[in-house]
Amino acid sequence: MQKIQSCCIEGLEVYPIEVEVDMDTGLPLVMIVGLPNAAVKESKDRVRSALKNNGYDFPLKRITINLSPAYTRKDGTHFDLPIALGLLGVSGQIPPLESENTLCLGELSLDGKINGVRGVLPMLLEMSSLGYRRALIPAENMEEARYVTNMEVLGFKDLKSLLLFLETGEVPEEISFSNRSGKEMKIPGPSIKDPLDFRDLKGQESLKRGVEIAAGGSHNILFIGPPGSGKSMAAKRLPSILPLLSYEEALEVTKLYSISGKLNPRTGLILKPPFRSPHSSSTPASLSGGGLIPMPGEISLAHHGILFLDELPEFDKGALEILRQPLEDREITLSRSHRSFTYPSNFLFAAAMNPCPCGYYGDPIKSCTCSARDIQRYHHKISGPLLDRVDIIVQVPRGEYKDLKDKTPSLDSKTMAHRVMKARKIQEIRYKKQSFRVNGLLPDHLQNQLFDLSKEGEELLAQAFDKFQLTARGYHKVIKVSRTIADLEGSVEIHSHHILEALQYRHTNLLST
Repeated sequence: MQKIQSCCIEGLEVYPIEVEVDMDTGLPLVMIVGLPNAAVKESKDRVRSALKNNGYDFPLKRITINLSPAYTRKDGTHFDLPIALGLLGVSGQIPPLESENTLCLGELSLDGKINGVRGVLPMLLEMSSLGYRRALIPAENMEEARYVTNMEVLGFKDLKSLLLFLETGEVPEEISFSNRSGKEMKIPGPSIKDPLDFRDLKGQESLKRGVEIAAGGSHNILFIGPPGSGKSMAAKRLPSILPLLSYEEALEVTKLYSISGKLNPRTGLILKPPFRSPHSSSTPASLSGGGLIPMPGEISLAHHGILFLDELPEFDKGALEILRQPLEDREITLSRSHRSFTYPSNFLFAAAMNPCPCGYYGDPIKSCTCSARDIQRYHHKISGPLLDRVDIIVQVPRGEYKDLKDKTPSLDSKTMAHRVMKARKIQEIRYKKQSFRVNGLLPDHLQNQLFDLSKEGEELLAQAFDKFQLTARGYHKVIKVSRTIADLEGSVEIHSHHILEALQYRHTNLLST
């Protein structure tokens, strides 16, 4: 019997799996046991062709392949390689693999090529922490594997090069080695400048100001304005003023993309905050995540980045209500019959909508053709609890001709990003003993301890609470936005003008029609 070490992943949890291959006399038969799914059951056919096409024999015996422990569901095509090595070892075609601390992952093509698989980064990180010190993986996955410490990772393009290495110890030129020093890898800076810049957005200074505040404290933002006023344009440029991800954040985001199979093999770590913009026809499952073993949905793929919903009222109401828990808890839990899965979902929520179905309610030039009932029905597609989780509401006016023709340099992303970075540095120092780093994530019960509110600001906020009928959540969000405005200004205290500006972004007549 031959034993090869591998692993499987469910959600973000990784489990060691021992692939046991045993051969006995009897009619030729291959049985894979241990709760395999369809992709795992098909491994025997891929392995059979890969071995024969590379000059090896597929044993015509009664073969039992057990994926231990048997009570854990097995999913994925990465068991092809350990099954192939187990068959070759048990049939005596290669020396038995000393595999106690060696991990093996990879999908086989029929010609013996080793294809990349999803989830390599989280699997290697977890297995490294469990004491595994070497991993044999597809060469396609080496970029993400470079950031795994305390483990020797070897990447192979095909079965022949792997077997040559195992039989002779020779290292083919195409094998790549990852970091084995145990030190944290330094992430490189961005090599390509973001092509989207706020200088392309002419005029709309109030819109840019709202975006800058949202980025400065990671506040949720909603744009309301007529078609063509620059709402989507501003949202798509929001990543250009956000700081790069930290090493820990980059690992978290890359793990999610690796699990989902959406990681570019040439990318390695994802350094820039992700920007996800699902279409309004998206289903609740596509936003939250779906499947028997749920893959991360758009909500989780936007982790440490931006989730932008354009034409917000056009989304299915059930899909929008899914956002309520992640916006509050910064994670989403998906329950299935056999277990629950929790994915992180700490994102900046940005959305855009027209003021009415035709888009021209309140427009000074073009008349609105919607009835009062149509407008009311349109606004009621967005529930009060969801709207209460939005920190900043920006009313975007129609663009003016003089702004479009003005050749004066407009406020650009570089200038805005510099101001955002200064505000973020202030917050980082303020929250150095906390688990969060921005105002938008501050728990409500810590506000009185960490925020200094001037006397006039306190009086103004007390008056606004009743006048604007703020909820407790709305009250706390006004204070958080005020704190970010003060940080952008470099002010230690929150003054009345900071609160006035925050209230301006909190209250809008358009949504109370």
